[in-house]
Amino acid sequence: MSTSSENPKNSASSETSTTSEASRNSKTSAPARPAADRSLKPKDLITVGTFTALYFVVFFGFGMLGLFGPVVHAIGIVLGSLANGIVFALYITRIRKPGMIFLTAMVSSLLMVLTGHAWTSLLAAAVFSALAEVVLARGHYRSARASVIAYGLFSLWIVGPILPLYFQHDAYMADMRTEMGEGYAQAWEALFSPAFLAGLLTLVFIASCLGGLLGQKMLRKHFVRAGIA
Repeated sequence: MSTSSENPKNSASSETSTTSEASRNSKTSAPARPAADRSLKPKDLITVGTFTALYFVVFFGFGMLGLFGPVVHAIGIVLGSLANGIVFALYITRIRKPGMIFLTAMVSSLLMVLTGHAWTSLLAAAVFSALAEVVLARGHYRSARASVIAYGLFSLWIVGPILPLYFQHDAYMADMRTEMGEGYAQAWEALFSPAFLAGLLTLVFIASCLGGLLGQKMLRKHFVRAGIA
């Protein structure tokens, strides 16, 4: 008498093959995840405006120390860069999208031009904010280290208002004499040599990085706990 039976090994192999094929088909047919939208939305632009205003108030406030003399002005630039590190650290956590730093730089430098500073403020802001954007992008806008370095680079745009001293010297000094007086202008000209400017920018970068680190520490200790960041 003939009996029909199925080989258990063949049956298991067939089931495994069917399962694998179904799994492959499922993966193939699954819709691809849409890419994250990295464009700035209206609410992002409001945040940009808020933090740009806060940044500029701190920046301009320390800049007003320049009324007490060129040396104090230089100190104010360094201290302002240090203080704004906290603002920048919090700012990064609120948007994390390309263009935010560039917009802040361009608005801030435009305000400088509108208050009587040189057009080179816009040029320097565009260059250094673009470099900052590259660093932030490489850190996916989430790296604390990238944030600190990016802020250090961004802060160097302050060189913009000073640049005409070296390639439009006479016109620059004439404007300063008119606005600040002969004594102030002479002290400024004597202080701001190319070597001094290079040293000042180095200090600005260092102070900005320290400010960025301070901002990161405050984020972890206070802002995150309070739900602000």
